[in-house]
Amino acid sequence: MDVKTHERIVIDLQEYGVERGLSFGHYRYNEVKPGLASHQHQGALEICYCMKGQQHYKIDDDLYELNGNDILIVSPDTIHSTGEFPEDKGELFWIQILLCPTYGKLCNLPNQHSEFLINTLLERSEYIFKGAFQLKLILEKLVLQFKKDDSILSRIMVNQLLTELLLETVLLSQKKLKLSPSKKMNTLNSYIIQNLHRIIYVDELAKVVSMSTGYFKAWFKETAGMPPKEYVNRIKIEQAKVDLQNSKSVTKVAFDLGFSTSQYFATTFKKFTGYTPSSFIYSQS
Repeated sequence: MDVKTHERIVIDLQEYGVERGLSFGHYRYNEVKPGLASHQHQGALEICYCMKGQQHYKIDDDLYELNGNDILIVSPDTIHSTGEFPEDKGELFWIQILLCPTYGKLCNLPNQHSEFLINTLLERSEYIFKGAFQLKLILEKLVLQFKKDDSILSRIMVNQLLTELLLETVLLSQKKLKLSPSKKMNTLNSYIIQNLHRIIYVDELAKVVSMSTGYFKAWFKETAGMPPKEYVNRIKIEQAKVDLQNSKSVTKVAFDLGFSTSQYFATTFKKFTGYTPSSFIYSQS
């Protein structure tokens, strides 16, 4: 059964002739939503494509943090959730593929090709790896296809696009993983932490790493998966969670973290946590 709203869609792939497809989903949230409860996908692997913002997954006892342009594959029958975290502000796609060959051919591929794709993806499960721009294009084309009337042509297009998506995912999964953040990001993180008490401007961050402002914005979004302003605000809100437990004055915490008004602070805090500052304080008591 398909579920479609202006923020979220969930598509039953079986209804579009994808024999070993379970579901395809997409959300674009402007504020956090309640977290995902513990669940599992019986006999199906799940690939999560975090395009913007941040998302957390708790798989068994391990916690994974996805930022923009990150991909995570969840093994079949694995219990997972967002842990104590909400579904975050941002954009995320996911697809679930059934493993058992008795369901049919994957995207009409020969069995040998289907098993190769699935087994290669399974080998990269529970690893976070980076995506690429072409994935976004494929995923958006899929969303457009699902908005069209079901037809033989649309089914052919869906299977073709899914094949492209899985191939690109396999290729990206085999690239060497980065073991640590770049030196530039480490420098920026240190600078942000030292200046949390005031407004931090994008042009000054660009100067810290000797880049033009225009180039810095593009580089930062590609590297961190979100714009610099959102990144700074996320760090400030994490600090605010600590400060609100020590100081019950929301206004003081807001001004100590460089927010111009307590109202703007409260709006930002709720956007990234799902709580107002006051309700957060109450939840911690």
